[in-house]
Amino acid sequence: MKHNQLHFRRAFTLIELLVVIAIIAILAAILFPVFARARENARRASCMSNLKQIGLGFMMYTQDYDENYPSSFYYTNEATDPNWGASGGQNYMFWMQMVYPYVKSNQIFFCPSGNSAQAHAISGNYGVNGALIPMSSHLAMAAVDSPATTYLAFDSGTYFLKLSASEDDANQPRGAFWYLPGTQKLSGCPVTGCTGVDITAGFGQSDFSADGRHFDGNNTIFADGHVKWIKTATMWSEAKKYKDGSYSKTVASAWNPYKN
Repeated sequence: MKHNQLHFRRAFTLIELLVVIAIIAILAAILFPVFARARENARRASCMSNLKQIGLGFMMYTQDYDENYPSSFYYTNEATDPNWGASGGQNYMFWMQMVYPYVKSNQIFFCPSGNSAQAHAISGNYGVNGALIPMSSHLAMAAVDSPATTYLAFDSGTYFLKLSASEDDANQPRGAFWYLPGTQKLSGCPVTGCTGVDITAGFGQSDFSADGRHFDGNNTIFADGHVKWIKTATMWSEAKKYKDGSYSKTVASAWNPYKN
């Protein structure tokens, strides 16, 4: 005679469930930062690719213009193409527009780790060194003391950073747009900027008070066209040397094209 046998399935106890949940939480805590870092590595690589193309654009420009770098911007009698979204009104030509014929892309002027909500390249995420790429004038490549160690363009709050006694955007950011990402804790300026203009209203917004745009640093094009990641503290230290030397052409600094 067969007897019906009851089979019981053993369920997880509360303790076992809690242990499983705790293990999952620990694994998540370990893996999420790894995933975030991997994503940022990909963004940094994409940013470096953008700057490499921009650097090549600068080099091709210099070959076509008697080995002179472009100016950061200048006034022109011709109306600016509204698709570029020129700030400060019309009739200005910006360095992005001068480089554009060699790169054929507006998207490369936007860093994937920056605030890319802006529609126009002039409101993008890269700026030039105003000592090397000045306003309304051109500097010859032959005048640069050490192109391989002089900053040309980099992750920035806006299209242009000026270093002079009247306006020093690296050491005393003007706020809103003119600042180097990650320098808030180094410069000692409040989030409103040393001039009292709210930096949070700018294109980069959180860049200034963060640790730089990419892992406590910023991607940088040098005057010979090559690209390298530089620690924010190093870029700021070079800017401070230039400032402490009264912005003289004889002061050795990566920001100073005349002596490096």
